[in-house]
Amino acid sequence: MFEDVDEGHAEGEEKLVFRYNREERLKNAPQIVRDAYDGKMNPVRGFKVLWVNKSNRYILLSLIIFIGFVWVFTAVSSTKSYAKINNIAFELSAFSFQEEVYVTLKVKDKNANEKSPPVKVTTEVFFINNDNQIVEKKELSLVYRDGEETLATKAGDYDIIRVDAIIQADNKGKEVTSAVKH
Repeated sequence: MFEDVDEGHAEGEEKLVFRYNREERLKNAPQIVRDAYDGKMNPVRGFKVLWVNKSNRYILLSLIIFIGFVWVFTAVSSTKSYAKINNIAFELSAFSFQEEVYVTLKVKDKNANEKSPPVKVTTEVFFINNDNQIVEKKELSLVYRDGEETLATKAGDYDIIRVDAIIQADNKGKEVTSAVKH
């Protein structure tokens, strides 16, 4: 079909002829190429690929270090708005809406039931401004028995950026803090 098509050559030169001879070509090829054509090469599969050669080991090592760093950083700088006292979990959250800051403290114990003894929970909430000064302080309390209960309060927004709370329950205390979400 394309035998009589002239592929372009300078005048006076012969037309280029391409011949493909596999044996001749493979005779001078590297051993790895000959093995691949003979089907002797078995590619490495699965997780073995990650440590087969030096560059893959470096990538694996850096991946492990990165994941470890993220895990440690997450554990160290975990949310400080969460605390636990005798299986009772406390979570503090704060947000700003229409010139006021609303604060909620969720109290929850998964293991508690109606027969659990009541626990008196008292909380001092401190509203902190840009200069790290306490703008306002409120005290909240409840008697907790089971389920999920919420303590809530609000304050006027005087550039409040953070809310701190000191929680007292079962004669133990914890401090939690939460940034105000705007």
